[in-house]
Amino acid sequence: MNPTPSIASAILSQLAAIAQLHPAPRVRRLHVPRRPDTAGVAGEHDAEFCAIELEDGGFGLSYVLLGDTLAALLRAHGGGDLPLKGADPLVLAQGLAGGSAVERAIALAAVNALTDSVWRRVGYEPPPAGNSLGDVQLTAQDHLGMIGFFPPLVKRVAEAGGRLSVVEMNAEMVARQRERFPNVHITLDRADLAPCNVVVGTSTMLLNDTLDAMLAAAPNAKRFAVIGPSAGLWPDALFERGVTLLGGTRVTDPQAFSDAMAVGASWSEATRKFAIARDSWPGWRTLTGLA
Repeated sequence: MNPTPSIASAILSQLAAIAQLHPAPRVRRLHVPRRPDTAGVAGEHDAEFCAIELEDGGFGLSYVLLGDTLAALLRAHGGGDLPLKGADPLVLAQGLAGGSAVERAIALAAVNALTDSVWRRVGYEPPPAGNSLGDVQLTAQDHLGMIGFFPPLVKRVAEAGGRLSVVEMNAEMVARQRERFPNVHITLDRADLAPCNVVVGTSTMLLNDTLDAMLAAAPNAKRFAVIGPSAGLWPDALFERGVTLLGGTRVTDPQAFSDAMAVGASWSEATRKFAIARDSWPGWRTLTGLA
């Protein structure tokens, strides 16, 4: 029996197949986050992501605050007017499998940009998200497992009367969030996901290669959502593993987005959130004409 390929391998194989029918455009530029010198000018969210822009207008975002990724990214690509201009995004995407932290961040942005590029060409519009957290709906009977911290969900669980368990990967983050939310169960132990029937995790699981382990740690999850601006990729490999919803962010106004990134301002008005449910996803082969 052949072992199940890694998520990165599955994603890269899919991109290669799609590129046979829909050749990849080159990179127009890498947008790196700019932190304003004046505190409070922009929120933390606006400085947490880089973006790959392709020559056909496709965009892909990626989180850059894992460890020292942001500092290393700025050292490598913070200078110059058009970093990575002319690069092959399919080559950049290879960094998702075993690359350094910076290479993985750039790779995920490239994967997302390649996805957005083909979606634009085939006329696919991912469904808009009904709320800011990827259409996650909760009731009093739900035990929500949260991978990464979503403060708005804490309030939503409390309003619904359900239970909440939060799993973090960073001990400092656990200590900080326990101080902010003393009544919330926050832990480093992924085993605490076992009783949860609903799980919501950040798309950074694709960067630190923890998605398979988190899925395995939540055997009772009937709904498992992966959400965040980095979740702009073809969802097939995730759905095949047990993810039931992908909630990402799409750039809708390229110029406004680029201008905001250049000065460290909020780019939320230049984007929209979407949510793709597994049971309504047509599949990449159908969308690309490779069925």
